Amino acid sequence: MTGPRIDVHHHILPAHYVETVGPGPIGSQGSSGRVPAWSLEGAIGLMDEAGISTAITSVTAPGVATLEAGAAAGLARWCNDYAARMVSDRPSRFGMFTCLPMQGMDTAIAEAVRSFDELGADGVCLLSNYEGRYLGEEAFRPLYEELDRRAAVVFVHPTSPAQLVSAGGLSASTLEFPFDTTRAIASLIFSGVTRDYPSIRWILSHAGGAMPYLAGRVEWLTRNNPSLRERIPEGFARAMEPLFFDCALSADAVHFAALRALVPDSQILFGTDYPFGPAGQMAGTVDALAELGLSAETLGAIDAGNALRLFPRLAALLAPITEAHHG
Repeated sequence: MTGPRIDVHHHILPAHYVETVGPGPIGSQGSSGRVPAWSLEGAIGLMDEAGISTAITSVTAPGVATLEAGAAAGLARWCNDYAARMVSDRPSRFGMFTCLPMQGMDTAIAEAVRSFDELGADGVCLLSNYEGRYLGEEAFRPLYEELDRRAAVVFVHPTSPAQLVSAGGLSASTLEFPFDTTRAIASLIFSGVTRDYPSIRWILSHAGGAMPYLAGRVEWLTRNNPSLRERIPEGFARAMEPLFFDCALSADAVHFAALRALVPDSQILFGTDYPFGPAGQMAGTVDALAELGLSAETLGAIDAGNALRLFPRLAALLAPITEAHHG
């Protein structure tokens, strides 16, 4: 019997969300330039074809960040209620990362608390930057205090930087998204957020963007700056070890080898980035991982084992599948 497979990087695009934010802001971030087709039934069908037992949903970039504060709070609440109904109707098939209106910390904290206490959220989703403010900014610390108190999981999804640099006609998601994830990691670590809020479990998208390649460079060059070096007293690689990384759009030999050289296999999670990507990406991600020559133990940990340590609700629900597989 096949064991569980948990997709931690899985987006929803309800019609009301698309209509409110607008197809332009959403479509411009993706590689196709348009809003991809999405339906609940279609997602479940593709999950079944790929052998994905569970998907933890999130609202991807731009989220509600392009709206004014009141509208953002209302739409975030609506999206979270929608995702919670998906979980309630199919508790073993779906989880949810809460969408937060980050225009104001009081509102963001209130929505996080509501989502955890009333909706049973599995974590929250944050974007890599908000109008050029990266996640290490002092202004976000009140939210982190609440998330740390709850030992929350925070899924970080990239978005376009404040100043988009276009190259070769490639979309923001092709180059700028991995670069912005790289900036977000640097911001979290060198601002001291990961040190000061050690109970938060961070998931970084797309295998950490460009950071697996740049980590050695960061390690060397921070030795020239004592004020930076004192923030990573045991070195940059050690500072990254507690972070988790999904493999969405990154399950290729070069990127994966760099990631595994930087962090232990216990920190790598399965993710697809559905529905933003080429057709067949769910099954394609499964196939790409299978072609990397990983051991059965490592593949099982990436598919589900590592995620089950992060999400106790799913661990309890999926226990029969897990036990049957190991039995």
